[in-house]
Amino acid sequence: AILQTRLASLPAGPAKTRLLQDVTRLATVTEQLLDLERLDQQAAPFTRFDLTDIAQRVVVELAPLAFLAGYQVEFAAASERAAVWGDAPAIERALTNLVQNAIEHGGRSGSIAIRVDAATIEVSDEGDGIPPEQREHIFEPFSRLRSQSRGLGLGLNLVREIMHRHGGDVVALE
Repeated sequence: AILQTRLASLPAGPAKTRLLQDVTRLATVTEQLLDLERLDQQAAPFTRFDLTDIAQRVVVELAPLAFLAGYQVEFAAASERAAVWGDAPAIERALTNLVQNAIEHGGRSGSIAIRVDAATIEVSDEGDGIPPEQREHIFEPFSRLRSQSRGLGLGLNLVREIMHRHGGDVVALE
């Protein structure tokens, strides 16, 4: 947080953008490691929360990074409210990981779309996609499609674990 605050005061430019992306990536890896440890501990009790509200918060938080990376961001909700039962902070972390993954691997152009419909959230980008034979493997811990990828391969595994604890699933489509 201290480093992000100091970086925010720097003049705009490519170096600032790269540094902000690097700091965000480091923060993400740290949060993912902590999240995996939390999942191994006692699960939080489920409460009723608004899925649309969670998705809007994630979009507002990550839109600046998406814009800096060259994307447009779209948000749509089937209704104003989508009340569900679950662990709201865990669902927010899962959605954050999906959007960050789209920012990192979406091709650096086009749009990233987040759609909420009842108890379903869809995150899509205009990147090259995931080869069909790799779609199930990307959810395994430490799995990365590209060895030069900056992540550790924990984000999608974390998303899958959170969804399974909620009786749901995560699926990679074309």
